[in-house]
Amino acid sequence: MSDETVDIARVRAEIAAEVRARRAAGEYPASLERELDELFARFAPKEVSESLGDALERSEEAAAIAPEIPVASNNPLFGLVKRVLARLLGWYHVFVAQQVTAATVAVNHVLRRLVDKVTRLERATGDAARARESLARVVPTRDDASWEDAVTAALRGVTGRVLVGECGDGRLLAALSAAGLDAYGVEPRPELAETALAQGLEVRLDDVPGHLGTVAPGDLAGIVLRGCVERMPAGELVALADLAAAALAPGGRVVVASTAPPAWGRERTEVEADLAAGRPLHAATWQHLLAERGFPNCAVTTIGGRPLEPVAAGAPDADVLNANLARISDVLFGPDAYVLVATRDR
Repeated sequence: MSDETVDIARVRAEIAAEVRARRAAGEYPASLERELDELFARFAPKEVSESLGDALERSEEAAAIAPEIPVASNNPLFGLVKRVLARLLGWYHVFVAQQVTAATVAVNHVLRRLVDKVTRLERATGDAARARESLARVVPTRDDASWEDAVTAALRGVTGRVLVGECGDGRLLAALSAAGLDAYGVEPRPELAETALAQGLEVRLDDVPGHLGTVAPGDLAGIVLRGCVERMPAGELVALADLAAAALAPGGRVVVASTAPPAWGRERTEVEADLAAGRPLHAATWQHLLAERGFPNCAVTTIGGRPLEPVAAGAPDADVLNANLARISDVLFGPDAYVLVATRDR
């Protein structure tokens, strides 16, 4: 058997061209094609088609039951018997046919609504899958240097295995390893994983939820979450919190290094923000999720930001102006990122 990949589209085109040529030569008369269509419809009706719409149309066509009782017969005596029985049982046959037809129509009405919803769902999920594929081709850019010191300090004293997911090009992972931590990384993008591996770092090509699902309960002493926490939908982030809690031993630490929600979609993250199914959570939301999972103590360090200069204290209404400037700064020029550290107590 040849190892060459078969071009299905090309094979179909060649078959179609051959059929057109033979039809033009008179080898395939129209009557033969009609007979083949009828034969196919007989043994492979629309209800076994992959198209839900075609199957439903065939079901709707078959919904109505004809109340007439067939009485034709080659034997005159049998024909007479059939006609007598048809007269005697005709009213009952009509009654049953009406009841069955009504029930079938009602079921088909429900199926029609269900098919419409399934079609819309398939379209929506298909579009979401295409967006995910496009996002997977975008190389994320993060300033790991901005939170490198905060993350390293948060894990100081941890003696067990520490997971960094996603580790990106390995800058943060290298800093943790240099600090004496037993750290390894998980990265789903091959090009970034290869960059980290080239530095001699321990990196596994996998997505973070998939890897955490294979970790034995309590097997990790620390988990650093970056990158994925900014793009995943809220439901997947809740599931990620469950996985992290299950993988950490008592006393273990989880560190969330994330872009701040107001900064998401600015400058280097514009394309990611447009294509991502989710967005970064606020630090308070992570505190809430982790507190429910046995992490009551959380500390948050904000990073970056360009606050407006306050008005001099001696200026008229300086207190009011500075309070308003602070509120504007929080909304428009607040922190670019944050590092949240939570310790498990059970």
